[in-house]
Amino acid sequence: MSFPLLKQTFKANFSVWGLTTLIMSILLGQLMAMKETVTLVGPMFYGMLAPALVALFVVIAGNRILAGQVDQGSMAYIMTAPIRRTTVAITQMVYMIGSLIATYGIMTVVAVAVNHLVDAGFKTAVLVNLNFGAFMVALAFAGIMFAASAIFNRTKYAMGTGGLLIIAFILLAIIGSFSNYGVKGLDAVQNLTIVSLFDFKNIMLEGSKWLPKLAGLAGVAVATFGIGTTVFAKKDLPL
Repeated sequence: MSFPLLKQTFKANFSVWGLTTLIMSILLGQLMAMKETVTLVGPMFYGMLAPALVALFVVIAGNRILAGQVDQGSMAYIMTAPIRRTTVAITQMVYMIGSLIATYGIMTVVAVAVNHLVDAGFKTAVLVNLNFGAFMVALAFAGIMFAASAIFNRTKYAMGTGGLLIIAFILLAIIGSFSNYGVKGLDAVQNLTIVSLFDFKNIMLEGSKWLPKLAGLAGVAVATFGIGTTVFAKKDLPL
C-alpha cells in the first residue's frame, strides 16, 4: 500500500465524505428523536435514505480514484514513482473500504448516543446490526464502482456503467419500499435490487434471518474489488 497516495486520495475526497457522513448522521439522529421507529428509522432511513446518500459518495469518490486519475493524466505522474499498479489499486480499495467503515462507525456512535438521550427504545445490539447491514450495502456499491473505475480509462464510461447500475439499484429500492406503506404489487420490485439483501425488518425484530443474506452483499464486494484490482494491474494505460 502507498501511504502518500492514500493521503492524497483522502484529501481529494474529504469534503464529499465529510458532508455525506454529516448529513446521514443528522438525519438518523433526528428520525430517532421523533421515536417513530417502525415507519421512520427502519423503512425510511435504512431502507431508502442511507443507501441513496452513501451511493452519492461511492459514485463520486469511486469514479475519481482510478478512472478519474487516468482520464485527467494524474495516473502518469503516480506511475513515475516506483509503485506497482497492484499497489495503486489496493491503496484506493483501502481508502474506499476505510472511509465507509468510518462513516458507519460514526453513525453507530450517533445512533447509540441519541437512543440513550431520548430513550428511543432501541437495543444497542439492534442499532449496531442495522448499521453493519447498511455498511454491507455500501461496501457492495463501492465494489461495483471500484470495478468500473478500474476497467475503464474514462470517467464517463465508469459512470455510465458502475454509476448507472448503482443508481438503478437505488431507484428499484425506493420504488419497492412503497410496499412497506401499503402500496400493493411492489413486493417483487424489491427483489430486483441488492439492497433487498439488507433485511432491516428482521434486524428490528431481533431475528436471525438477516445475517446469512449479507453473504450475498459480501460476495458482490469481494468479486468486484477482486476483478477491479486484477484488471487494473493488467490493462493498457494511456500514460
